[in-house]
Amino acid sequence: MTARLRDSLAGRPEDHPSSQAVRNVWLCCHHSNTSEGNGTSTMAILIVEDNPVNARLLALMLHAQGHQTVEARNGKEALAAVPDIPDLQLIITDYMMPEMDGFEFIVKVREMPAFRHTPILVASAHADLETVKRVQGIKCDGFLVKPIDKQQLTKRVESLIRAQPVVLCAKLKTMDRLEIRLAEYNELLDTFSAQLTAIVPIVVLEQGDSDEPLSENLCRKLGDFSESASMLGAEKFFQLYSKGLGGARPLRSQGAALLKALQELERALVAQAQPSPASVEKTDAAVPPLY
Repeated sequence: MTARLRDSLAGRPEDHPSSQAVRNVWLCCHHSNTSEGNGTSTMAILIVEDNPVNARLLALMLHAQGHQTVEARNGKEALAAVPDIPDLQLIITDYMMPEMDGFEFIVKVREMPAFRHTPILVASAHADLETVKRVQGIKCDGFLVKPIDKQQLTKRVESLIRAQPVVLCAKLKTMDRLEIRLAEYNELLDTFSAQLTAIVPIVVLEQGDSDEPLSENLCRKLGDFSESASMLGAEKFFQLYSKGLGGARPLRSQGAALLKALQELERALVAQAQPSPASVEKTDAAVPPLY
């Protein structure tokens, strides 16, 4: 199932970050915030911190929660890396840094359509009222006081996880809601995957910097796909398309945000198509030895 998605992603360079400006620390195998099993989820988190000790300690705290991290030494490096991080769900940035400080970095991130709504936490030893008000004024989602307390960090991150729509709801949850069997769910998912595969190349071609609207053909396909996304629990894309774009005809300048959400969904579909270790063991056990 969804083999065409797996094949198309295998050789796509933009899904494999290669920026030399960052150190990639992928310690968790999950690549989306799809909820499975016990309902927990993981996040891909960018840490922007010029102090290597602080950066490493923060990364270790996040790894202990099962999250992935990417580290950048200042706002300039982080800004160059942001577009290359697959499934980026959260940014934690220092406030005072060389070359580009946290304030300027956040302002520039918010100017990027694909990351306009990405949650951002500011970590700083300067917790005075003026600093807090300044970062709140640029759509920051929270403030962490250094030295960062592990319980405070955990509480903040878990709160952001709960507030975010999932990329793709758990298989059993969707089956239960739609009252369908596994074979029927797989059939629907294959059709959904085919819709997605047809849309992505068109979005790639039409995205740009202009305020010219996307073509009527693409908008019609996106509208149909959004309805399918709502039915199958692709909450993040559905909310972006139906609410984030204001229900209006999307512009070419919004294509990057659409493409990012579609690529996240691609990876989630591929991950969900993989058999779980338990099911593989059962299948192996059911096959009699050839002797």
